[in-house]
Amino acid sequence: MGGNSKAFYGREPIGEPVSLSAHQGIISYKPSELVISARTGTRISELQAALVKNNQMLVGEPPAFNGKATLGGAVASGLSGASRPYSGSLRDAILGVKLINGLGEHLRFGGQVMKNVAGYDVSRLQAGAFGAFGILTEVTLRVRPIPVQTMTMRLEMSQVDAIKTMRELAANGSPVSGSAWYQGYLYVRLSGASQSVTRCRNALGGTELDNQDLFWRSIRNFRHPFFKTRDNLFRLSIAPSSPIIELAKDTFIDWGGAARWVHSQASLTEMARIAELHGGHAMRFRSEDNHNECFHPKSDAEKAIHISLKHAFDPQNLFNRGRMYYWLGAEV
Repeated sequence: MGGNSKAFYGREPIGEPVSLSAHQGIISYKPSELVISARTGTRISELQAALVKNNQMLVGEPPAFNGKATLGGAVASGLSGASRPYSGSLRDAILGVKLINGLGEHLRFGGQVMKNVAGYDVSRLQAGAFGAFGILTEVTLRVRPIPVQTMTMRLEMSQVDAIKTMRELAANGSPVSGSAWYQGYLYVRLSGASQSVTRCRNALGGTELDNQDLFWRSIRNFRHPFFKTRDNLFRLSIAPSSPIIELAKDTFIDWGGAARWVHSQASLTEMARIAELHGGHAMRFRSEDNHNECFHPKSDAEKAIHISLKHAFDPQNLFNRGRMYYWLGAEV
């Protein structure tokens, strides 16, 4: 673990923790090439501070969790902010990693250039793997320029109209970098060239949101009032065109309609079934009991692939046994 900011995420870990919090620092940063390499104990906030000096930012807006989150944890969890469907996730930005596998070998995968994609993309395989394949020690990322102008518009509308509007904005090439709906209001973040942003703002209407940076940061760091309720929280990743899913009174829509957050006492199996009907998958993001399964059930074929990968990287099941799925390395 790094900053231990995501201890709530996934199943209860088994074994003794190995802290990488002291293994930090930026190894290489080439602003002209939009590439940065850092040790995995490096805080996300430190990377952000270095990048902003060159008017650049991380792809995917990974949460910083009040400065506690580290690069290794961001990769291992695979969490991304509102820009994920528009400019990609942190996973999409990974160019290379260094990893200690279950045989004690310190291996390097990938490189520092986008063209290094020959063979199996082991580097990006680590994104969202919860450290189940080994200990990440270094990560190289592609970064992106900060948009010239950004503004967030707030429009009062129903959930049905909001889903329709988000789809239309995505289809007509509007400079959208984030769109969410909650309690009767649609929030649309526009980012890009000033002329393009202004044109879209005038066509869209609504009022400009105050403290817009704080609003989007509260979503990706799960500090928005919606996320503060302590009961079970599910995220359904489904087709953006999916209709309203009546699962609970309180619903939060993110990622342009592709992410539907709900508080519910329903089972993961039930949520998974509903998500599959709408072309997606479900996960239990927060549970009253973190010994329960958290992620969408896998088919036998998918389980076989996961288990084979786990055995190839970590044949003795040393790392995060059962953290992602109970059957993934839970038994030594």
